[in-house]
Amino acid sequence: MKTHRIVSDIASLLLAMLFAYTAFTKWVDWQGTKSALYNQVFPIWMAEGILYGLPIIELAVAAMLLVNKWRRWGLWCSAMLMWLFIGYVALVMTGIFGRIPCSCGGVIGSLGWGEHLAVNIGFLMIAIIGLHYHKKIDNVELDLPSGR
Repeated sequence: MKTHRIVSDIASLLLAMLFAYTAFTKWVDWQGTKSALYNQVFPIWMAEGILYGLPIIELAVAAMLLVNKWRRWGLWCSAMLMWLFIGYVALVMTGIFGRIPCSCGGVIGSLGWGEHLAVNIGFLMIAIIGLHYHKKIDNVELDLPSGR
C-alpha cells in the first residue's frame, strides 16, 4: 500500500511540475507564445482560446494533482491533455497540415517534433501509471473497515 501511494505521489508531482512549468513559460514569454500559436495550423480564434485558456487549464490540473482529494481528476485530465498533445504532434509529423509549424517554448522548444512526441508519450505513461496506482489505493481504502 505504501509503495502504491509513493508511486502515485511521484507521478502526480512530476505531472504537476510539467503543467506548472509549461503554464508559467507561456506567461513569461507571452509574445513568443502568441507568435508560436498564430503560426500553428488552426484558425486565429482557436489560437486565441488556447493562448488564454491553456495556461489556466494547465495550472488547474497541476493544482488538482497536488491535492489528494482531486488527484484522481488531475491524473485523468493529465492523461487527456497528453493524448491531445500526442495527437496534435503526430498529425503534424504526418504532414497532414501541409507544413510543419514551429514548436513550443521553454526547454521543450529545443526538442524536435519526434523528441516532443517521445516526451509526451513518456508523460502519458506517467499519468497512466499514476492512475493505476491511485486506483489501487482507492480500492484498498474502500475495503478497510469503517472504524480505521
